[in-house]
Amino acid sequence: GSMKFGSRARAAACLIAGLLGLSFWTFSPGRVHPPRTVSVPVTVRLLSAGRHSGLLLPCGDGRVVEYGYGEWNWYALAKDDWWRAPATVLWPSPGTLGRRYVREADIAAMGETYGSARISSFSVERRNAQRLLARLDAAFAAGGAPLHSDLYDMDFVRYSERFWFAHDCQDEVAEWLRELGCFVPPAPIRI
Repeated sequence: GSMKFGSRARAAACLIAGLLGLSFWTFSPGRVHPPRTVSVPVTVRLLSAGRHSGLLLPCGDGRVVEYGYGEWNWYALAKDDWWRAPATVLWPSPGTLGRRYVREADIAAMGETYGSARISSFSVERRNAQRLLARLDAAFAAGGAPLHSDLYDMDFVRYSERFWFAHDCQDEVAEWLRELGCFVPPAPIRI
């Protein structure tokens, strides 16, 4: 009797501790390895805000554009009540691209912080950054009329990539970084 309960309680406690530990295993700038050699460099920035990531790409006109990815209802429509979280991550749901423009000088003045997020800057090939920016701009244009969110001060459109625990913002941004020639090791479990 009590031996079984004790073993089960320990197992449950270990499981809960393990899940809590995994919840802190998020996308980290330390796991991104920029290209070793770059012929024509341009600076890109990785935005890391705990469980959310974004990418800042230079526009070439004194501005940078921040792109983020998330779940349409949660991120674009701000339907982020706690009770919606399980449905948001347990099965694929509509994705969204978020976009905002910021002056390069303002980003440079912020150093390694951007609101409550951390910024990591690194150099990549200019042509790779231009190619990714063109692809994301085209995807944004194809997403329909943008919806502006005052909460995030971003414009959102629907995006073809479905959002769920097996493909979240960490995964999408990692794909973008790989397009820039960076090495990003897979992170198979994140909560």
